[in-house]
Amino acid sequence: MRAKLIVLIMACLISACSYFKEEKPDYSKKEKTPIKARSDKEKAKTLTELGSVYYQQGKYEYALENLERSLKLDDKSGFTYQTLALIQVRKSHPEPARKYFLKAMALAPEDMNILTNYAVFLYGNNEKEAALIEFKRVVASPFYGNKWIAFTYLGLYDLQNKQQRAAEINFYFALRNNPSYAPALIEMARIRYAKAEMMSARGFIERYFSHARDTKPLAGLMLAIKIERSLGDEEMVAKYQLELTRGYPFSDAAEQIKHNKMVTQ
Repeated sequence: MRAKLIVLIMACLISACSYFKEEKPDYSKKEKTPIKARSDKEKAKTLTELGSVYYQQGKYEYALENLERSLKLDDKSGFTYQTLALIQVRKSHPEPARKYFLKAMALAPEDMNILTNYAVFLYGNNEKEAALIEFKRVVASPFYGNKWIAFTYLGLYDLQNKQQRAAEINFYFALRNNPSYAPALIEMARIRYAKAEMMSARGFIERYFSHARDTKPLAGLMLAIKIERSLGDEEMVAKYQLELTRGYPFSDAAEQIKHNKMVTQ
């Protein structure tokens, strides 16, 4: 009886082992998931982004090569044409730049970034009346947030036409839109200096320097020296003079300082 019981238990164990035995998966039978091919538009976008990086680095030939390859895949990108326009601006080729800007705006008429860059191009090309029209379109756009460049250029135009109050208002709106925008900061410092509001002028010039790179710009240092001299802070005057002579040793301002003359520029 005991022997029969042992045989029965062994049979059960063998049966259980057979039941729980896993079969090895046969991967050869499974179909591989096909890799989705990128569309021409996606490839074009990548090439445009690469071209934009080369443009920012000043490597224009590489930029042009990638942008032209991008257009062969997708010739409906306003951003691509804008980047081509900016390269032509950097290379001092105004007419090709204009052609590319107009193409970009035709493809992306609601893109205020493109319109802003086009207006800057017009202003730099001494087409200021045309530029003003475009800058005013930018600042009037209700859903566009990056208006500080347009406000600053409107302020510069006001200054050129001796409209200091109007210029100050435009620079104020530029800085309200972007408090760290250096071109508007230094213009506000100049205006407050001209109005003999020296503490305010100092505040703006210090903010300007806080957003400058390693070397403070020459124009800012010259203005800072005049502001601090007006405030009677000779220690700050000496500090800025030292920075100027070290950073710009061959400038006219440095020569004036070396000969103990007031910076007049």
